[in-house]
Amino acid sequence: MSVKSAAMRDAADSEEFEDMSEDYEEASDASYEYEEGSDDDACHMDAAHGDAGPSSSAGPGWSVLNQDAIVRLQAEAVADVVAILGVKPSVAKTVLMYFRWDKEALMSKVAERDPESVLKQAGVAITDAGASGSSGQQGGPIMCQVCFTDTDPADTTSMDCGHAFCNECWRQHFKTQIGDGQARTIRCMAPKCGVVCDEEKVCSLLKSDPAVASSGAAGSGSAGPSGSAGASSSADASAGASASGSAGAGGRETNEALDKYKHSMALSYVEDNARVNFCPSVPWCGHAVQVDGDPFVEPECSCGKVFCFKCLKDPHTPCTCKMWDEWDEKIHGDSETRNWFMANTKPCPKCSKPVEKNGGCNLVMCKCGQAFCWLCGAATGTQHTWQKIEGHSCGRWKDELDRKIDNAARSHKRYMHYFERYKLHMDSYSKEGVKRSDLLKRISDMVETGIEARDYSWLVRALDQLKVARGVLSNSYAFAYFFFGGEMYKDDFSEEDNKRNQDLFEEHQQRLEGEVERLSGLVEECSESLTIDSDARVRVINSTVSIESRILKFFDMIEVDLYGKLQSCSAQIAVYRPKRNLVA
Repeated sequence: MSVKSAAMRDAADSEEFEDMSEDYEEASDASYEYEEGSDDDACHMDAAHGDAGPSSSAGPGWSVLNQDAIVRLQAEAVADVVAILGVKPSVAKTVLMYFRWDKEALMSKVAERDPESVLKQAGVAITDAGASGSSGQQGGPIMCQVCFTDTDPADTTSMDCGHAFCNECWRQHFKTQIGDGQARTIRCMAPKCGVVCDEEKVCSLLKSDPAVASSGAAGSGSAGPSGSAGASSSADASAGASASGSAGAGGRETNEALDKYKHSMALSYVEDNARVNFCPSVPWCGHAVQVDGDPFVEPECSCGKVFCFKCLKDPHTPCTCKMWDEWDEKIHGDSETRNWFMANTKPCPKCSKPVEKNGGCNLVMCKCGQAFCWLCGAATGTQHTWQKIEGHSCGRWKDELDRKIDNAARSHKRYMHYFERYKLHMDSYSKEGVKRSDLLKRISDMVETGIEARDYSWLVRALDQLKVARGVLSNSYAFAYFFFGGEMYKDDFSEEDNKRNQDLFEEHQQRLEGEVERLSGLVEECSESLTIDSDARVRVINSTVSIESRILKFFDMIEVDLYGKLQSCSAQIAVYRPKRNLVA
């Protein structure tokens, strides 16, 4: 299941986006209203989520959206297409969903081809105004080609394609498609038609389901006075209860389908839009992020969550999303550890526990007391010489096994080298955040007690810079694991070029690490006493600026001298934004 789908379901559960479609109806053209006097209330986000209006949180190339902003942007996009193509809002929305809300792609297609062919491609039928009457057609009974019953024209509906079926068959079709997750692309029931059903007509038919009215009437009925003469017999009461229960169940099913349909259509702007993603925070903060163009960015939501927009995982530049997926699998799936166990241990033929060979003899003994041959894994007796095991022989090619053990051990050692340093900086990354919180609390306590009121923003800034640098360094070790000596780019560089690239990378990495450790020591000293020594303050500020400069040079080297020289493929990463994660 995609993250978007999971976020949508979470939103449905929390009811924060439950009736966003109603907000959309109010924001769009009046003709988009499904029914005058609708009593459906728009559900707004919690005040805790800061929903007073479109979020003002933004950065270079991205912006944070809340419910109001999503509704507004969706309505604006539909209005633009209505003005350009001269179609009704529901048709414009269908076309935009087909083009994944990319107005530029839509306009480009319209410029290349005539608008009618573009609309047809999107599953929209072109009809004259009023030609596709929805219901109440004149003439004799019409045979529904689904249930094969003669139906009064007033109880039939035709879509823009002209195909007419009875309203009950349409409703069953809608509920089935919505239940199957096809709410945004409900097609006409006619064979080989393929036209997408009009959103207004779908909502109108579901709202006018007699079962909905019956369930409402049944629920509003009142019982007669107790003990009154002429009360209904128990049989009549039972029959009535059964009928009202059936109608109530049908009404609830229709209402649920209608709510799900409107909910799905309202969230289309996020789920079908390649430039918008829900914030992956847990629990979900209720916001989405929209990028202006390049999806390879690491935006920060107004809730404080920073993530890779492309893969929705934690920030991982300079690693590509593919690198990070594999690294995440390694550190959480322990694949390298499993490889080492497979190469260096054998399962005991009796208890199946892994046994490691710690000597030169091929007869090994498990703790359970079972002796077995290391070469073939078969159970044996304990009598043996240096040349053979009594009563046992095997023809296993030992050289191949030894080579496998050597390669696996070397691979595991290399992995542990990078993992340990990655983990070291990740632990420090977490600690920098804790230190920042403690520092702010101490400063606040000093101000409240009136002991001292001084500007320590330079010290807070240094801690923020340390946290950013720790994140960059930890990710750089994951990057080095794959880029140098791994399988991912081995065909792009010769051994000499790879060695030269690795030396260049590690030189920049070590310089950055050295400056980070220096600043960490300075910050530790200043934080202990909250000193106001001017020399210490200057040293901290200079080191903070130096780290930012080294990070910029580090990323420039990676993009130009490493990724820029790839031959077999291209690699895209999020561009490092100076002080993108810092809070002044």
